[in-house]
Amino acid sequence: MVVKNKSIKMNAKERFLAALKGQSVDRVPVSPKIWVDYSAKLLGTDIRDVLTDPLTALRVIPLAAIKLGFDSARQFPFPAKKIVEENGDIFEINDAGRRIGKIDIDGGLATHLFDSKDYKIDDPFTMAYSGNRGAPEPVVNTVQDAKRIAVPDASVFDELGWGRRQKQVADEFGDKIFLVGDCDAATMSFYIRFRGINEAMFDLITQPQLVHAVMEKGAQIAIARGKYWLDHGMRVLRLNDSAGNMSLISPTHWKEFVYPYIKAVCSELHSYSKDAIVYCHICGNVLPVIDILAQSGLDCIGPLDPLGGFTVKQAREKAGDKICLMGGVDTMLLLNGSTRQVKEKAIECIKEAGTKGGYILSSGCAVPRGCPHENLAALVEASREMMTCRC
Repeated sequence: MVVKNKSIKMNAKERFLAALKGQSVDRVPVSPKIWVDYSAKLLGTDIRDVLTDPLTALRVIPLAAIKLGFDSARQFPFPAKKIVEENGDIFEINDAGRRIGKIDIDGGLATHLFDSKDYKIDDPFTMAYSGNRGAPEPVVNTVQDAKRIAVPDASVFDELGWGRRQKQVADEFGDKIFLVGDCDAATMSFYIRFRGINEAMFDLITQPQLVHAVMEKGAQIAIARGKYWLDHGMRVLRLNDSAGNMSLISPTHWKEFVYPYIKAVCSELHSYSKDAIVYCHICGNVLPVIDILAQSGLDCIGPLDPLGGFTVKQAREKAGDKICLMGGVDTMLLLNGSTRQVKEKAIECIKEAGTKGGYILSSGCAVPRGCPHENLAALVEASREMMTCRC
């Protein structure tokens, strides 16, 4: 049952961390996945400032999260892109002023390169931002190509100013919000960057050696990033995958090509720091493998995407009560539903997952850019109304 507890009073950082550990909290933490586009819109920040100023890109999410009453905010290191505009479109240019690609303003803000040669897999600075550009053709075609993928280290991250800017943000926000570090993707999303989604799906069957070779590099990069953020005081780290789910691949393929690398990253980061907490963001249907995810070394599983065809209750029953769960609120409901419907769904999620083990109320994936602010406020209202002592 849900038990009210008036004896515990926590700030956002304490609440979020306690929930991840399955400890008692004053109420269920609220941490929908908002990204820079939604945050910039909420704050009235020009998206061009996000594209060109990495510090602005870091600051907008925690600023928006604090404004909305959330308990944590994800942090994503963005490159400082040089841009030009024409007829409403924004293009990235290189140091010589040549247009290298069109920026996807309506989507993920990545640059869609005109020429695959501009995606340099052997350049550690390119690979530090590997998800911020996309090539028109596969850039890795052989195992030898995979071996050329650079693994950026701390010196590269320092030269890019990652640690310096992150310290500025941490100093600015103090105890107001918990900041979550990003390890990027050591899974299918990483592989798709180099092969494209269609080729990637065929490769699972026709080129398994290539898949494993690339995935090994993905794990190395995630580990390098994770250690870097741990060294800079971040305790909670995120692994991302929007493709390694049963909405797209089979459980058999997932166990062969995804699970080993998630496990390797978790093992290495936990060995590196006893305080490290690693959670995954794998949207889509993960119910067939959620019990295996719970055995991978992850400390938390999210985002429990209801669009994948399962419920928070099913996820809790299969994952057990020894791992934290995060998510469960339908993004389409957040976009199109009433505040009453959103609040009712949030309370349902808390009852289904928040009374055994850790639970963090969150969206089933990234909050749509047009989501009404009052619907996100309804999540916080639901949490405060429930006032759980064990989530």
